[in-house]
Order: sequence, then structure tokens, then C-alpha cells
Amino acid sequence: MAGEVQALTGLLPSASAVAGFVLAFLAGAACPTYYAQERLRGFGRALIDRLPYVPPPGMDEQQALEAAAESAEEQTEETP
Repeated sequence: MAGEVQALTGLLPSASAVAGFVLAFLAGAACPTYYAQERLRGFGRALIDRLPYVPPPGMDEQQALEAAAESAEEQTEETP
């Protein structure tokens, strides 16, 4: 039982990291709504940016990125 707890505590972030995240979140949430939304979107983009990109089967990376950009443009055109 004690070994399992020690193994789990090694996976958890430090208290200072959690406190920093909570402080940053509250500071962003205390701002006007639109500004806070933009900050949270930026935070999400920063996290997603760290993930490795793997193109769909049969496409190279450049083709997949162009298709994704075209899809995003079509979605923004459809949104009123």
C-alpha cells in the first residue's frame, strides 16, 4: 500500500506548479470575459502545440496541414 502511494505521488505535479496554474487561471478569469476566453484559448493552443503531429495515412505532413488550413477557412466562412 505504501509503495503504491509513493508511486502515485511521483506522478503528481508539485504544489508550487499547481498553485501557479490556479493563480494564472484565476487572474485570467478575473479579467473581462472576452479577454479571459482569449487567454484560455491561448493556453490550450500552447498545450496542444506540444503534441507531436502525425498526418493521416496516405498524406504527407505538408498536404495534411494544407487540408487542415482549408477546412478551417471553410468553417470560418460558414460561421455568421
